[in-house]
Amino acid sequence: MADLVGVASTALPSAQELEQIAKIRADCSAEIAALTCKAGDVVGDLRICRFIRSRHGDVKEAAEWFRDFLKWRLESGMDTQRQEVVGRSPDDFLEWYDKRRNPYLRICPFAGRNDEGNILWFVHTGLNDPASFVQHRQVSKEEDAKTINLVLEWTLWYLDVLSRREERIVYCVKVMDFKGLGGGGRKLPMFVPEFKAWLQGLITSMQKHYCEHDTLFLLLNTPWIFRTIFGLMKLLLTKRQMSKIRVLGDASTDEVRGALCQMVPKGLLHAEYGGPVQRLVGFLPADSPEAIEKWYQNRHTMAVEYAAPSPNDDPGDVAEVSV
Repeated sequence: MADLVGVASTALPSAQELEQIAKIRADCSAEIAALTCKAGDVVGDLRICRFIRSRHGDVKEAAEWFRDFLKWRLESGMDTQRQEVVGRSPDDFLEWYDKRRNPYLRICPFAGRNDEGNILWFVHTGLNDPASFVQHRQVSKEEDAKTINLVLEWTLWYLDVLSRREERIVYCVKVMDFKGLGGGGRKLPMFVPEFKAWLQGLITSMQKHYCEHDTLFLLLNTPWIFRTIFGLMKLLLTKRQMSKIRVLGDASTDEVRGALCQMVPKGLLHAEYGGPVQRLVGFLPADSPEAIEKWYQNRHTMAVEYAAPSPNDDPGDVAEVSV
């Protein structure tokens, strides 16, 4: 069975890293000054430290990535759009997300925290429907990308809150299930060029603008075609990200379920894996045809909802986790 020890260090920035962080911040002072939001989770020590560690201590490259990140925030609008999510408790965030998520993209971005304190994501890659994602919509793919980026914005903000509160760097563990990949009339991502291009753009943005927020990826139920998928992943992911991947196998076996419980408390597992949870928002169960039709009719008319109270940088104002 694969080694399930997380790759990323939980240690706070060292003295050397703090010096590097100060240099990067100084080098990027013009880009920082242009931001509307200069919150700690955006330009603070812990966020810049994630850039340094993602680039294996290469300060020059980390500075380039950080500068691109700051420019992207203005170009994409995320500098101000973040007000939709930052400041929300996990429960409030999931309620916001549940109304906006695309039913053809199976992601639960918060399923609680494991025994190590890391945030748990569940992604059902096997139930993603690339063709329907492209064809059945009244809202743009850019809007879906914005929703995912806002999910990541909330995640990095909340990781910063937890990291400051607990005086260590907290990460995400992402469980990815490939059961059903290419089945049920769903096409493989590689055979839907428009979806493939959208996903590639999203992954590229994620790995640069929201780098080093994962410590481990646990892959379940990988089929024979996964070798081809894995080859594509190698082209999209950095070596740092590839080092965090662990292939566990058939999730119906006691061995794999035992390994999964090393990183996910059984009380937080979906019933699909022998746990008590009946619903993980956006993951399982799959949406009914009626629910999908409701999303189709309403998603493009949905108004922006801002977090209340107004977002701030004080982790003391954040509600405790409730699952």
